[in-house]
Amino acid sequence: MERQIFLLRTMSDTVETDIHRVHVIANEVLSRYRKTALTWEELRKIADGPFDLFLIPLIFRDEFAADCHLAFNEARRQEIRSHALEIARAHEFDTQPPELIPGVEESLRAAEEADLRNVLLTTGGRRFQHQAMERHGIGRYFHDIIDREQTYFTKEQGIYYFFRKMSLPETRVVLVSGTASYLRAGANLKSCKVGGSELSVRTVALATGYSYSDERTLAAAGPDLLIHDLGELVPQVRAAGWLDA
Repeated sequence: MERQIFLLRTMSDTVETDIHRVHVIANEVLSRYRKTALTWEELRKIADGPFDLFLIPLIFRDEFAADCHLAFNEARRQEIRSHALEIARAHEFDTQPPELIPGVEESLRAAEEADLRNVLLTTGGRRFQHQAMERHGIGRYFHDIIDREQTYFTKEQGIYYFFRKMSLPETRVVLVSGTASYLRAGANLKSCKVGGSELSVRTVALATGYSYSDERTLAAAGPDLLIHDLGELVPQVRAAGWLDA
């Protein structure tokens, strides 16, 4: 098959209900540095995965002001991550996965029926995500996982990796996320050609109470579509003509 359409879904806010745990952990990390806690509204303006990417600018404000690349400083990232992991274990978040987003299995099945191949996009580890999906009984719906080995530095890195891995003449990606940084990454790779292979990316913002970003922040990221329920996803993609040959 020369052309395939893949539906990339972000794990934390289009598959699982993770954002409330993020709020708990982020504020406990901030308290260890004597920083002001984030309100729910403030969190959803800046939330991202992994934690270090949005906490480093808050915790090391002066350093970040002098060097905007500090968020990628490995020593700082490890420092924040160590705190986050310790807090997650204390709350048993590491052993008790969050609930699924309402309607996710129906959405996965509808995508399959529309000849869209479901792919998981995450900044978490592959083994942990496999376990979580199998525990929920939805692992069989996913064609592949793009994990932190490919998304560690930027979201674009993970999408580009997947494109090159597929090595098809034409790869179409529909990226659905409730996190603004993922939508911006998709927009940055809207079209890409390498040798005889071509990538096109269309973005769908999912604005729900489980999204990392609020609706205004999602809209500002410039998605091609904005929906409020997973049940809208496949019908809206079809209506936009993205499934046409």
